[in-house]
Amino acid sequence: MLAVRWLSVSMACVVSSATALAQPPAFAQLASIPPISRAEMAGRSVTFPARALRMIVPFPAGGVADAVARLLAERLAVRLGVPVEVDNRPGSAGTMAVDMVAKANSDGHTLLFHQANMLIQPGLEPVPYDVIRDFTPVARVAATPLFLVIDGHLPMTTVQQWVTAVRSSPASYSYGYGQPGSPSHLYAEYAVRGIPNSVPLVTAKGESAVVQEMLAGRISACFCSWSSVQSHVRSGALKILGVTGPMRSPVAPSAPTLQESGMEGYSALAWYGVMAPAKTPRAIVARLANELDSVTNERDVRAQLLAAGLSPVRDSPEAFATAIRSESVQWQVILRQAGPRAEP
Repeated sequence: MLAVRWLSVSMACVVSSATALAQPPAFAQLASIPPISRAEMAGRSVTFPARALRMIVPFPAGGVADAVARLLAERLAVRLGVPVEVDNRPGSAGTMAVDMVAKANSDGHTLLFHQANMLIQPGLEPVPYDVIRDFTPVARVAATPLFLVIDGHLPMTTVQQWVTAVRSSPASYSYGYGQPGSPSHLYAEYAVRGIPNSVPLVTAKGESAVVQEMLAGRISACFCSWSSVQSHVRSGALKILGVTGPMRSPVAPSAPTLQESGMEGYSALAWYGVMAPAKTPRAIVARLANELDSVTNERDVRAQLLAAGLSPVRDSPEAFATAIRSESVQWQVILRQAGPRAEP
């Protein structure tokens, strides 16, 4: 049973318009972050880096998140002139790794590579840190929508047909997700809200396991990333009905957004980003953001991200902070509207 509590958010409701992937401004007030000077951008006021960096990754080795983290670490090491070690710390829904960085020295040598899950987890269970208070956003590096995908053997071809079928016979269909507290989990919870007889939600050990369960006919649908489903969509084993986010995805342009299909509330994107402990000097944050921007602008890095179904994001600390504030509110709304669900 999913225990849901409200996120503790007292902040300006804002969204980022700094990148092509950011959502259109939904609120008038902008995040009150002072601009960074050119001297700070160049990192001239501090000696950094003084030694090797460690990038904490709250995911096991081998997945998409780990691959992106290692790609960034490799290129960042070249630009900074020191090694950047990837330290995988899976477990506890990522809270152990996040707390480790929250308590690390604020000297820029310990970083967190995470995804949008970190904005959701505090609404699901008590965590020993505060995302807004204990971290300094550095930059998002990639974003991706999630695709509403169903078993290819099912007869539905549109979102409306799928929703009608699920509401007519809830016990006949199921949603799967690979990690509690992930966007795919929350969107699944949100999709079945208000259905009198709960639709089964099935947890598998990672997104690839969800896909395998779908191929075996044991799970009907998921909100999954393109990298996990693309080959099976092309073969016809799985079927895309729609996509989250404010616009259609270039990797599957024929798939309508869920908003186009009459499903509201699916605008937040999944993203990957880098954060530092709170009180990290602004000059260090600016240097890291500047180098990450250069890395994500490298042609082969962009090509590798796009091949994995990810859209590169050239971000700034200010834009990332704005997005965190906005999306924390969006996920709070989804958590509240999904509500605690009874066991099927």
